[in-house]
This record gives sequence, structure tokens and C-alpha cells, in this order.
Amino acid sequence: MRRLLPLLALLHAACGEKAPPAPTSKLRGSLTVHTHHADRADWRTRYPSVYVLLGDGSRFRQPLDDQGTARFEDPSLVGAQDVTVVEVQSTGGLVLHTLLAVDEPELELPYGYNEPFSTELETKQAQVTGEVTGASGAGTVSTQVVSEAFTGRTLTAPPPPGTFSLEVWGATPGRLSLFASETRSRDHEVLRVGMKRDVAVGGGQAVTGQDIALDHPVDQSLGVTVTGLEPYGTSVNAFLSYSEGTQELFSTGTTGTPPLSLPAIARTAPFDTTQLMVGVGAGDEDTLPAGFSEATLRVGTTSSVAVTLLAPVHLSSPVLGTRNAVGTASRDGFTFHWSADPTARFVKLAFMNFSRTGGKFIFWDVWAPATTTSFTPFQLPEGVAPRDTLEAGLYAIEARSLDYGDGHGVWDYIQYSLNPDPLREQRETEVQGYVMVR
Repeated sequence: MRRLLPLLALLHAACGEKAPPAPTSKLRGSLTVHTHHADRADWRTRYPSVYVLLGDGSRFRQPLDDQGTARFEDPSLVGAQDVTVVEVQSTGGLVLHTLLAVDEPELELPYGYNEPFSTELETKQAQVTGEVTGASGAGTVSTQVVSEAFTGRTLTAPPPPGTFSLEVWGATPGRLSLFASETRSRDHEVLRVGMKRDVAVGGGQAVTGQDIALDHPVDQSLGVTVTGLEPYGTSVNAFLSYSEGTQELFSTGTTGTPPLSLPAIARTAPFDTTQLMVGVGAGDEDTLPAGFSEATLRVGTTSSVAVTLLAPVHLSSPVLGTRNAVGTASRDGFTFHWSADPTARFVKLAFMNFSRTGGKFIFWDVWAPATTTSFTPFQLPEGVAPRDTLEAGLYAIEARSLDYGDGHGVWDYIQYSLNPDPLREQRETEVQGYVMVR
């Protein structure tokens, strides 16, 4: 069930508690909400109705204009507001996104976002050939192009053993790196790696003699200690990844009871500037009540790292059950109540009605700052959606708490969804379960 509800990210007020507006509030009389629905030429067909509500929408609500924007102007709009985007889909689905305690006069939200296709035409920039040296013979050797601007394509006819031949495609000439690794076939364990930097390509010319030495055996280690493991059991899955820019070169991993030792390579050239990330995961999101916890952090020139897991997010209402033994709750007075690790920056809830078929589901995600601990699903104003937002039936529910570091909360996470950073440090917890709403 891992990432059950986030699979619906393609679809991608509240009654949370509010503090009185502070004199330094950013939001004073005007609020503009930008979405990415208008990025699609057919968005009006995909989404027959998209509204933005403030609070429960009884006073402030606006449909998106042709630019995918809703604007609110009123002297009473001072201080934090709860903002909800309501999408009625052509398939019959109803999707809601709520952000609690928004104190920003202008928002860019990722809803409706469609990954654009590159407008740059790729051409063949080079045929790169060479030899991989230093293999132990205990595994399979592979090579790849390392670059944000180029892709490497292996020819259909394989080159002779110990050599490589790659077609390099890109929009313009430039420079790239070549990475090679030897991997043991039976367990996919990386044995040796090598890289050659600063290879010039362009004009479709042949680039020969680009030999790569597998001169970095995986014979070093990185120690890992873990704090906060107890709620999730005694064992963790840990990995160490090596990346150039946004491209992962290779990773090593292990499973067991901390302290652990992760296989590593020497941090010498050409891998002295490669970025390293350590990740640790424990538990399982389906295991109640603790669920799952994971943390990823950058690694510098050190022989050991200490990882601290967040304490579980606890959903006290409704009480979650499993698929075979669901929890129960009444529609009357239905409210989410939760608590999270005090070092978490924000909490995300998501719930979906599993009783609907044929695309007529209800999906609602809620983003709350760490200081908010409750949310009550509300009835939408007439004309905004064709049916109730909290119908009776079986609901899958997910609760997450997240930490992006000091000063980074909901808005930082939203920007990450628009501009992903695979080397981002973060900690999070997740628990999933089922509730029958009667």
C-alpha cells in the first residue's frame, strides 16, 4: 500500500484553529491564487469547474479565470486564511486541496500542473567510444553519459567485451562526463566504479579513445547511527547514493539493526566533488499506529553520520483500522485530530472515498502548519460541486508529518513540487489506514 494516496497526485474552510491576525500579517485586504490549470489547452474540458474558496466558501469563493487565477479583494481579509481549491473533473471525480493558515498575499499552487515537453530538438552530437579498464571479472560492466544537457544511447549491436560505444544526443555541443561501473549479477552489488570528466562533444563527430578506469573499488565504509527508531521496530533499510547534479550514479545499501556500515568508495578524484546522500527508513505505513519513518541527509567528508527519525504522527480522530478490520466514524461531528513530532514543520492529510466507482471518487488533501492540530471537512456551497464532500462509505486515510529544516514549511514543499530537488534533506513519517464513515 506504499504511497497509496500519493498515486492520485496526477489529480493532484477548513476548521483548523486560527490565531488572531498579528499586526505584521502579510495578508491585508488582498489575496491572489495562481494555479497551473491553464497550462493545458484543454483544461476547461478536463475540469468543468474549478473554484477557490476562502474558509468554507460561504462568503468568499471565485471560479478560476482563463489564466487559472482567482483574486479576492476585501478589507476584512487580514491575517491567515484557509484556502481550498475545488476541482470537478470530467470523469466525475471531485478533488479538493486545502491549505490551512495561509498568510501570503499571492500564491502559486501546483494544481493542474502538466510537465511540459522540451521545445529543443535533440540532434546527435557525437559517437563516443572507448575501453573500460580495471574490471575484476566478477560482474557486469556498464557505461553511461553523465550530463544535464545530453543523453547517451547504447547501440543495438553491442561493442566487443571491455569496450563501449555510445550515441550522445543533445540540443547543442558541450561537455559531459562518462561513468562506468562493475556490478555483481547475483545480487546487483556495485563492486568498482570509475568516471572520466570533461569530454567535449558536438557536430555528430566521432570521439574515440575515451577510456574509463574502474579505479575506485567499493572497499570503504560509512558508519550510520539512528536515533528515534524505537516506535518503528529494531531494523532499518539504509542506502548511500552518489550523484552528479540531479543524476544518480550508483548507490549501496544494507538492512539491519543500527549501528550499520554502508559500503562506500574513497572520496578522491574524480569523485571528490560527487554529492552523497544517506537515507534511512524504518517501519511500514500500513502498520498501526506508528507507520513508517524515513530521513535523508547530505554527507560530507566524514566517516560516520547520525540520523534522527521523527516521532510518529498520531491521528487520534478518526481511529484508523486496517483493510480487514476498518475503523468506524460518524458523519456527524467528523473531525480530524492529530499530533506530530514538535520538530516537524508541517502535516499533510489525505483521504479518499473508496466506495465510489467509475471515476466518481472524492479525494481531499490538507496541508497544515505544525501549530495546527485539527481539521473538519466542510460542506461546499451550492453550485461549487455536484455532491457532498463527505459521503458515507469506506475511506482510505493517510497522515504524514514532514521536516524540511529550519524555516522551511508548506510553501517550501509546494515550490519543491514545481521545482524538484532530488538532493533535498528531509525527514517524514507516514501512516495509512481505513475508516468506514456512517
